Amino acid sequence: MTESESIQAALRDFARTIGGLQVTVNTLTQQWRDQDEKASQGRRALYEKIEGLVDDIRTLEGQVKAAISDIAFMKPIVDGVIEARQQVKGAVKAGRWVHWLIFGSGGGAALLWVASHFFTVGLK
Repeated sequence: MTESESIQAALRDFARTIGGLQVTVNTLTQQWRDQDEKASQGRRALYEKIEGLVDDIRTLEGQVKAAISDIAFMKPIVDGVIEARQQVKGAVKAGRWVHWLIFGSGGGAALLWVASHFFTVGLK
């Protein structure tokens, strides 16, 4: 092999190496572009999900405010029902005491005493 042929062979090897490097650089560049595009799509999807979540939170906030308003409207009614229940319990307890007094202790005697003190019976 002559010196000129060896130089040509070295140049071909060098050109192949440069070509391989060029292919590698092009491949890496394409991969980076693809990754960047995928990352942009991921960020866009994440942003859309966050926007949806914000909308859901705003809707929930409105519903909570409406519920608070409804509860504030119902509170006096509920308090009235609770008071009425207490009155019914008291009336039942008083009825039991009256029943016990009339029929439990002396039975008819207590009824006669009440009748004689509050009612007058006269002859015609």
